Amino acid sequence: MKNRFVMLCGMVAMLLMPLAMVRAADPDPYGILLKPIPDKLVVLTFDDACLSHATVVTPLLKKFGFGATFYVTMFGRTALDPKQYMSWEQAKAVEGMGFEIGNHGFGHGYMNCGSVESGINDIAAMEDIIVKNKMSKPSTFCWPIYAVNPGMFDAMTANGYIFARGGHERAYRPLVDNPLDAPSFTFHDERLNGNKNCFTEVAKMATNGCIAIFTFHGVPDLEHPTVGVEPKRFEELMTYLKDNQYTVISMRDVAKYVDAAKITQLLAYRHTQVWGGVTAKDNRLYFCVDQLPADRKLTLPDLTTRMTSAWMLADSKKKPLTIIKADSGLQTIVVPEFSPADYGDGPVVIVAELKGGPIATVTDFVFPGLPAATISKNEILVNVPMATDLTKLVPIYKTGSPQVTGKPASGTPNDFTRPQTYTVTAADGSTKAFIVKVKPTLGAVGISNPSFEKFDAKALNEGDAEYGKAPRGAIWNFKQTKPGDEVGISVVAGVIGAGPAPDGTRHAAFIHGIGNGISQSVVLDKGNYEVSFDVVMRRGTFGANLIVSIDGRQVYTLESAKIVKDWNRYTSPMFPVDSGTHTLAFTLGEGPDGHVLIDNVVIRYCR
Repeated sequence: MKNRFVMLCGMVAMLLMPLAMVRAADPDPYGILLKPIPDKLVVLTFDDACLSHATVVTPLLKKFGFGATFYVTMFGRTALDPKQYMSWEQAKAVEGMGFEIGNHGFGHGYMNCGSVESGINDIAAMEDIIVKNKMSKPSTFCWPIYAVNPGMFDAMTANGYIFARGGHERAYRPLVDNPLDAPSFTFHDERLNGNKNCFTEVAKMATNGCIAIFTFHGVPDLEHPTVGVEPKRFEELMTYLKDNQYTVISMRDVAKYVDAAKITQLLAYRHTQVWGGVTAKDNRLYFCVDQLPADRKLTLPDLTTRMTSAWMLADSKKKPLTIIKADSGLQTIVVPEFSPADYGDGPVVIVAELKGGPIATVTDFVFPGLPAATISKNEILVNVPMATDLTKLVPIYKTGSPQVTGKPASGTPNDFTRPQTYTVTAADGSTKAFIVKVKPTLGAVGISNPSFEKFDAKALNEGDAEYGKAPRGAIWNFKQTKPGDEVGISVVAGVIGAGPAPDGTRHAAFIHGIGNGISQSVVLDKGNYEVSFDVVMRRGTFGANLIVSIDGRQVYTLESAKIVKDWNRYTSPMFPVDSGTHTLAFTLGEGPDGHVLIDNVVIRYCR
């Protein structure tokens, strides 16, 4: 059965390959190219400063006239074994031969599992060592274990890094991909043994404006042999490139073909919004759009600085796009129908001019464990269960900017038996007052942050540093049965790699391991309720049961056989509760390998 499956996969790949090879070149409506990217342009990169880089690889590459980048790291150690890794004298000699020495980070750890500051410090530590050993300051970086942290992009760019190599196992498209996450293909003996043609298949992808970036480790790799390539085989691969007249360059040499500063500005990391991403410079925003929403409207949830105008970047006449404004002050760009021939189709860049500082407004207001608030003009209304104690509610609210402050401050307890006034003040001294009204309503019920979208974005990576620690503002509590277990919030399209969430949101809770789970305190009136939620399985073949409980009492068990690798929505049977505060929990039960994502949690009053 396994061999048959492999054969079918191979047949599918053969059928699809011709289609990939005739794909049209990406358009360049923004003038990113400095000169045309020729076919057969490839980049060679080598990770981890292996001794064989100096003794085996560079002599061969020099003989063939190839360029390459060697990414060095210290694996968090004070010194590396000279029998396994290059000395600094050898690394300096490699640079002296014309090759690039790049930065692979000091610790070689997951940089998406720590704070932005810790990641930047790790890059700086490795950079200092390189410079102190009298080599050039690196201008390219290689993400350890391919774990990209887009929060670090701005600081990396400011420090002179023009490219960073990621993973993804696909060709690099300089007119589409963000340069700080340039895709690459990794090769080692195990892969090459499995498909003797895989290297040449990838090399042939270097056509129609695409660049094939190859990642190697040691040749051989003495400490980590499973990622290494035997010298004889490596020479055969390089001979193929030479005999077939490939142009082989280093990572930094890509800047000879593209305007590195321009692509960093225009090609945002497109996981920050459902439709793409945004970069900023001076008083402008650049909306980098991969796929417009069905209503063709672009909104940034926390943008409270006024947009005075917007236009398609490729439109030389700067025809203004319509900008509409909500009561809260948040603005939305409405994008009309357009021809891809005029503006490009992947991605489309829209420019918005900003004026002044953030306005005084409230973008989000929530009582944890209670229904969502409705913000309309100067009024905030919240319907809450009859069982709610109004005398000591603690609202959490956002203003869209640290430059806009509020009184009473977010997180301050208050008595809502009567309407309360919250006044926010912008940096220019302007103010706006909101009247907050809380109305007890039979059967009102709500889950705070049901789609796991609302939290301090800068705290997401800090939260991931210790699995089980909720990012600030997440509201949910995470339970881990032992240190290192995987419980937290993840970008759905990131390392987790799930399909798009059914409700179009970007984040989901992830739980891996027996006994781990998430929970939240909710206020309920006496009555019957049901819980609905979306689930997808991410690892393993079987998985574990997912148990839904109220105050530790099991109210629903989703059997592992029903949890599949496509999102599905499930609803519990009705269950009774008394009035008061209760704890809703999702916990993984026994099973060989349970790893699920949970999204869009809703609790509903039945009667």
